[in-house]
This record gives sequence, structure tokens and C-alpha cells, in this order.
Amino acid sequence: MNFNNIVDLIKNPEIYKFLIVGIIGAILVLIFTVFFTSYLGIFYVISTTIAFEISQVWGFFANDRWTFSKVKKTSKAYVRFIKYNTFSLIALGIIQLVMIALTTQFGFHYTVGESIGIVVAFFFNFIVSKRISFKN
Repeated sequence: MNFNNIVDLIKNPEIYKFLIVGIIGAILVLIFTVFFTSYLGIFYVISTTIAFEISQVWGFFANDRWTFSKVKKTSKAYVRFIKYNTFSLIALGIIQLVMIALTTQFGFHYTVGESIGIVVAFFFNFIVSKRISFKN
């Protein structure tokens, strides 16, 4: 990625909308992860997976209707959702790798590791969503 690509990315309002949707999604993930782990006693890696999938439903509809609203959609919503969720599962893998590494190797609390993982996965998610999931 060269300097002009970075400038174009920063000028693109979609990234800011995607960031807002992502922040809300991240808050949902963290709330559900803590709830499932602390109150239901589910192992934090499994809690993260369940919480992430719940937030993906929110994220898909918000991104489909708002972030990428100007993109002419030629595929059905369920096809876009399958694409979005498939690549989001890769992002989940990134989040969990970071979370597990920071938790087991460095003693971070799982929510801190999860939060850092979410930030790391953000850029992957945006690029894939823009170029594949919500592309014409």
C-alpha cells in the first residue's frame, strides 16, 4: 500500500462509518463475552466466538444499510451476509490468536487481549468488506 492509497483511505467516509459500526460491534462483543464468561461460566474463547457471531448480525445490517449504502448491490442480502460472515470468521481467528497469546503468554486479562485483537482485525475487516463483501 503506497502513500496515495493511505490518503485515499483516510479521505473515504466509509472508513469512518465502518469504524463507528465496528466500535459498537466491539462493545457488544466485549459485553457479551464478559456476560457469557463471568456470569454463565463459559470458557472465554468460546464466549468470544458466540459474542462475535451475535455482533456480526448487527455489523452486517449496519454496514449494508449505512456504511456501504451508496454501493449498488447486485447480489441478494443473504449472499452478502455469507461473504461478510465468512471473512469475519477469519477476523475472529485473528482476534482469538491475539487474545490467547496476550492472555497465556503475557498474563493480560482476556478482555484486554480481545480488545487489542479487535483493533488488529479492524483493517482486515474493512478492506475485505469494501472489496469483496459489499462490492458490486
